[in-house]
This record gives sequence, structure tokens and C-alpha cells, in this order.
Amino acid sequence: MRRRWLVAVAGVAALAGCSATPSGVDGDITDDWKPMAAATQFKPQGGTCHSDLVQNATADNDDPVPCSSSHLAETVAVPALAQRSAAQAFAACSKAATAFLGGDWRTGWVVLQPVLPSKAAWTGGARWVRCDVAETSPVDGALVHRTGSMKGSVRAGGKLRMGCANPTIAGDTVSQMHPVACASSHTAEFAGLFATKRAKSSDLSGEELAKGCDSAIAKFTGLADDDSLPSRIGWLGFPPDDTAWQMGDRAIRCFLWLNGERMTGSYRNAGPGKLKIHYARR
Repeated sequence: MRRRWLVAVAGVAALAGCSATPSGVDGDITDDWKPMAAATQFKPQGGTCHSDLVQNATADNDDPVPCSSSHLAETVAVPALAQRSAAQAFAACSKAATAFLGGDWRTGWVVLQPVLPSKAAWTGGARWVRCDVAETSPVDGALVHRTGSMKGSVRAGGKLRMGCANPTIAGDTVSQMHPVACASSHTAEFAGLFATKRAKSSDLSGEELAKGCDSAIAKFTGLADDDSLPSRIGWLGFPPDDTAWQMGDRAIRCFLWLNGERMTGSYRNAGPGKLKIHYARR
């Protein structure tokens, strides 16, 4: 029955083609078709949040959630990218994240993740990088599920800006950082950053780390960066992990630390009057 029905319809169509066309119909079934729209490349949107922190984005795995709901990552910008380069992506996202957070993102309890288009999408013409940020726990470095936007959270006085803390230290290892208000008793205070050009984190020597953090702390506290400095202050230095290092983050986070002595209030511009030579040189 299916086969005879098809033949019958074909016959009707043939007969109809021989008849006169109705008024307003020219008989050409193709000349009035509109051309198909050009294919457009997928591009994620800024101002969105995501359940996971990922390295590559495609139309299939891009599943934003409201920032008011629980999420791990927030897209702060989607700038254009000339090359599918980790270094260029990191530089573009670093600039965008700093502007969005209200301060250098590296001075906050924050991780930056440039999210590149897949290789197939790049080949197809995608030229962007999605710049995601996430909150990290100072206690153990874990990513934090949060609600609400991180916008402005690293500005002076911002919730995620590094400040004073009580570290847990065993030997030469800091296992935890417990942020506290600087007005309360604490043993460490974030002083600043120093950047290295070392290609690998393993190339950074202890001597270079000490010199870099000493200089950052001297600037923060208003001390002279001279031979007396190591007898006035101690430091805790936190290099980026290997993954962040390879992406382009070469900034060491430096904290003022006085061998476990208790401090009250901020030591910004404390000067030599407050930071006397008071313990043996390391």
C-alpha cells in the first residue's frame, strides 16, 4: 500500500504541474526562498556563573547557572584572543579579573581560570577566552561553593582581600591560614607580591624567595631594604601551584611574620620604631 500511495501522489503532482497556475503564483518554487543565515560561532557570555571550574568551553558543556544560586566559578569577561595561547589568555584574563574584582586578583583568596574554546571550535573560527574566577578557602586552598557575585570583593576592605591571619605552621610548612580582623591578635599580615621570571617554580631558590618577600615587606612596613631588615622581620611566602605557574602566574604572596609573635593592628608603615631589631638574624 505504501508504494502505490507514493506513485499516486507523484501522478497527481505531475498532473498539477500541467494545469494553469493560480493568480499570484509564478510556478517557480525556488526563486522566493530566502538564503540560509550564515553559521555563527558559539561564544559564552560574561556575567554568568557555573557549577564547575573547567579549562575548555564548548556549546555542549556551557551550562550557566544564576549567580544567586550555588556555584564555583564566575565569568567576569570574554575578551577577544588572537592566538590560542595560554600565556595570552592568562594575561587578558588577569587584566579583566583585576578590573572586575576591584584590586589585583592575586591579592585575594581567589583563583583565576582562563577557559579556552576547544581546538575544534578554534579551528572553526572561535577567537575568545572565557575568564572565570573562583573563591578559594585560605584554610586548605579548596574551591568554595558560593552564592552571589565576586564583583568588587578584592578592593581595599573587600571580603576576599588578603589581610591578617593566624597561620598553622609545622616546621617550614604552612598548612592553614585562618583570616582574622587586623584589630584582633594575629601572627601574620599580607604585605604584598613579588613577581619572578623563572620559567619553572622549581627554579625559584630559597634565597630569591627571601629577598623578594623581604623587599615586599619593607615597602609595606616602611622599613629600609637593607642588611638590618632580616633582623627586624620574618616572612611567609606562597608561590602559585604548578598549574597556575604554567598558565603564567609568577607572583609570590608575601606575609609579614614575626617568628610567631603576636601582633595587633596593621603593620602598614609601622617603620623601624615599631619593628625594632628584636631577634637574631635567621
